[in-house]
Amino acid sequence: MKASRLGVVLTLLALCTGCWDIKDINTLAIVSLAGVDKDPKTGDFLAYYQVMNPTGLSTRTGSSAKAAVYTFNFKDFSHGRFTEKTGRAMPRLFFTAHLQSYIISERYAREGILDLINYVELNPERRSNLIIFVSDSPLDVIMNSFTPLDRVPGRFMRSLSNHYQRNFRMNIYPIRFKDLEKDLKRQTPTVIPIIHYNGVKAASKSDEIEKINATQNGLTFAEGAVFIHARMVGRLDDKSKVLFYILNKKYRRLTETITVNGSYVDVEAQDIQVQRKWIAPGSHLSFDIHADLRIINNQQQRKMTLQNLQQIEASFNKMLEAKAEALEQMSKDKGWDLLGIHEPWR
Repeated sequence: MKASRLGVVLTLLALCTGCWDIKDINTLAIVSLAGVDKDPKTGDFLAYYQVMNPTGLSTRTGSSAKAAVYTFNFKDFSHGRFTEKTGRAMPRLFFTAHLQSYIISERYAREGILDLINYVELNPERRSNLIIFVSDSPLDVIMNSFTPLDRVPGRFMRSLSNHYQRNFRMNIYPIRFKDLEKDLKRQTPTVIPIIHYNGVKAASKSDEIEKINATQNGLTFAEGAVFIHARMVGRLDDKSKVLFYILNKKYRRLTETITVNGSYVDVEAQDIQVQRKWIAPGSHLSFDIHADLRIINNQQQRKMTLQNLQQIEASFNKMLEAKAEALEQMSKDKGWDLLGIHEPWR
């Protein structure tokens, strides 16, 4: 009976971990961005947490601190040990309910992040709808750099993803932990954005971003990290990443430059609708793509006629078909089911 009562107590404690009686926000270390790397030699994790600084975010004149966030890092062999370690370095209570994004180093992603997914899903203090990025730049540089226009890097990255989110079906950018967890048993990959730092030295002082060149020493979306069964297996360039989303009925917009009569024409396909049909079940998969085509730049030195419009449409169709075939060939060469062939229900 004693063992039984002890088991109940332990269960209740596990469920209530992180359920604090919070009366003053100034007692909290509010984490807005987290990052994690893994040493392939020792197996140890290096976790980074960016904590918001209310004084640095204040717009009042005479503020004594300029930094909007401070970055703490901790090293240990298991994810679950970091919360306790924060109490040895942070004078405030570790609080992750407002966590914006999670960044993973490329070397950790290539080894597999199933352990991190399990940790996030099982921990009541974490939210499984957190968006996730992969960094192809050193993680310590990413996590110790300020960002222009938005002084909170976690919010900066979330805003970058929001630009794409509005063009996804149901306005959901499928780069969350729950998306990786949902796709664990599927053959179709999950494609996660890669964050790249445009510099060598971290912009670790707020005055280092007070320069007119905002791209230098800044963060940008680069390519896409291809995940299969929670492990990064390769990369897609930006154009292939967008086409992957379109053909899997997730994305509704595409901007391309085509050549018509020897001149460049920039077009934008909007409200893209894709119908996938199996021709003779088990034979081959057919894609019917419908979109509203808009001309955003036309370098042709001729009048816009109905015939010319038909030429633009035909050129766009030919270009899109060629890129889809190239993506199909890449899928075969890499052994990735980029077209969702093994999931006919899509």
